Amino acid sequence: MDTSAPPTYSLDDIKVEHHPNSGIKAKIHPFNNFHCRPAASSAYTTPNNHPWRPFQSRLEFEVAELALEVGLNNEQTDRLIKICHQCSLRKDSFTLKNHKDIHGKWEAVSHRITKFTKDVISVPYDGKMWDFDVYYRDLWELATDLLRDPNLFPHFQFDTQRLSKFDGQTFIRFVDEPFTAEDFWNVQSQLPQDAKPLAFILYADKTRLSSFGTAKGYPVVARLANLPTDIRNGRGVGSGYIVGWLPIVAEDKEHSGKSSWVNFKNAVWHESFAKITCSLASKSRTGQWYPCLDGIDRWFFLCLLILSADYEEQQVLSFCIVLWPCPICLIPRDELWDTSKRYTRRIADTSRDIVLAAREMDTHEEQEELLKQHGLCNVTNSFWAIRYSDVHRALSHDRCHYNHGGLWSRHYWVELQKHLASLGRAKVAQVDKSFAAFPRWRNLKHLNQVMSITFADSSVHEDISKMIIYATHNILTEEASPLGYLLLRCVRLYLEVDMYAAFEVHTMNTISEGRSAVQALTAFMKQYITATDEEDDKNWNFPKLHMITHLFDNIEAKGVMRNYNTKPNEQMHGPLKDWYQHQTNFKNVAEQILHIDHWLLIADNICRQIFDLDEYVISQRQANDIDEDADEGDPDSEVLTNPITHVFDPLDGSMHVKFGSREAPQTFGLIENSHKDDIAFTNFRVKLNSFLNIFLPASNIPLPDGKRIHLLSTHTVSLFNLIVALTALITRDRSQHVDFCVWDDIYKHNTDG
Repeated sequence: MDTSAPPTYSLDDIKVEHHPNSGIKAKIHPFNNFHCRPAASSAYTTPNNHPWRPFQSRLEFEVAELALEVGLNNEQTDRLIKICHQCSLRKDSFTLKNHKDIHGKWEAVSHRITKFTKDVISVPYDGKMWDFDVYYRDLWELATDLLRDPNLFPHFQFDTQRLSKFDGQTFIRFVDEPFTAEDFWNVQSQLPQDAKPLAFILYADKTRLSSFGTAKGYPVVARLANLPTDIRNGRGVGSGYIVGWLPIVAEDKEHSGKSSWVNFKNAVWHESFAKITCSLASKSRTGQWYPCLDGIDRWFFLCLLILSADYEEQQVLSFCIVLWPCPICLIPRDELWDTSKRYTRRIADTSRDIVLAAREMDTHEEQEELLKQHGLCNVTNSFWAIRYSDVHRALSHDRCHYNHGGLWSRHYWVELQKHLASLGRAKVAQVDKSFAAFPRWRNLKHLNQVMSITFADSSVHEDISKMIIYATHNILTEEASPLGYLLLRCVRLYLEVDMYAAFEVHTMNTISEGRSAVQALTAFMKQYITATDEEDDKNWNFPKLHMITHLFDNIEAKGVMRNYNTKPNEQMHGPLKDWYQHQTNFKNVAEQILHIDHWLLIADNICRQIFDLDEYVISQRQANDIDEDADEGDPDSEVLTNPITHVFDPLDGSMHVKFGSREAPQTFGLIENSHKDDIAFTNFRVKLNSFLNIFLPASNIPLPDGKRIHLLSTHTVSLFNLIVALTALITRDRSQHVDFCVWDDIYKHNTDG
């Protein structure tokens, strides 16, 4: 046998190259055997036998959890407790007396997850010190909370990877998670050989708490890039955690508009943020050893990999000013419209050196001139203290604000409405009718009177943009509206760019295709801008158009866009507003809201431990052939007898198959006849009979009435559009949508023939 022969590969084989510092050799996996995620496991620890403590019983915890979850006020909570006392069969001890008892229990168990700390910062301005309250969690302590979770720990990725797929000739690299992209790899390359990066994703944005916007909050959310996206962007354990609450500087009529006032507000922001990132900064320099659940001590270095924010926040994060408005590169203000040009990237170390050099200058005028040349201000950026991190590189294109809530909603859509309106009311009505006639589809809003929509959230605008070509292609024709037709061609190319931006897996080929789409959009936009220059006062020179030039650089550096999309973080604003409205007294609201947030995290933690305990006890009893009915004298009997259950999203990424729209019921005969040319439907009914009669008993699901299933050609089923979305590559190039026929509660359907 010739051992020197080159290895042979099969089509779609996956190559996994681990970082050299990991000491793990590259491996080739057959496509069908490749798994990005491990199965969740609780093997490292045995369950806590009394996870509800310090609550006296499981019942007490569940009452307290319900009161917290639905936002009962103190009086309503007291009434609920009285009812529980009246209805209790005394199988569980119920010692709670009023809402104060519940609050005391929550405080007693608050140590399970890192608590908030309140601090005060002082910033000088106009000859006096201004004080502001800052609330934050220690980021390192929060990370250890997650590292010691036995269900979560198997999903951590401590070494970066390079993934590629064999196309028949060569391996084509692809990226999805942050730990498969370049920046994560580069961070690990700078660390000591046996060190591991623990990478944070941070988000910050103001939100209105009251309906009229008089009360505002400024939450900061943290996620760990070492966890897969389906966990990190999901809900519950391992997802987003509020780690800070920033002060909002009220406008002062005496100083508002002054550059010194702007610098003061920036200084307050960064002084506050430095409190939140304090442990991150310190442990980015020295690292921290931690004993993990698999028995291995690891030397973790914390870093800031991604900053998720809209454009206004990115300006504050990076100090970009009007003359140099891009937070990522040094493009002049008047060149933003031309997306064909590339400019020098900003570098955090260079920015810091320039600010320090400016402070050494003799006069204020000299300082301002140097800072203005480089688009900076005389404030210490809180991110400069974090090693292995660059604020300008951590900032990213945000599809939610830049595309749907920016370029589309404020520019393309407004211009399209003008062109359509110029064709008369009948054409406007025709567009509305086309939208109304659109078939319903899962996660696609069915919109009416679209042409009258001027203000809506970004998700509504995203759906409008998806349907606009179909609704207007026969209205904005080249003959009827030459400029409207040219704009529609620009919109089609914008949608192509947005489609590439939405991919959950990118190969180097699709990244190249995405860049080509940006170039094509640029060319058509130049035509449109030139054609409308004399007759339209529309200004296309704005930052959100320019930011698409960085889109695919971001994907190469940090993985696909859902890793830094602001949408999962903004979804956390909703509960904050509800808590403000229903569970605060509208005074010192930050502390009250953060208490509720912390208690809910504790409640989720206890629920998961109860779930683990239930599963463990059931498995032990089945293994030992013990009667399911627990002995009433058994102190743990409530584990199995309590009827309340909790449903959690799985941590193994299995929830990728979802039902879409449901169609009208059809008989098996009609289905087989309409698909007679498809070999998959040959003897479909007979095959389904055989499958169900084997599958249901094997899954411990009783057959209907204890009889074998015998479906007739006259029996009816419903066709669902079944959406399949895998984080791995489920086809050669793309994720796919598939139609499936689903057996829908067949014994409840008409069987009379």
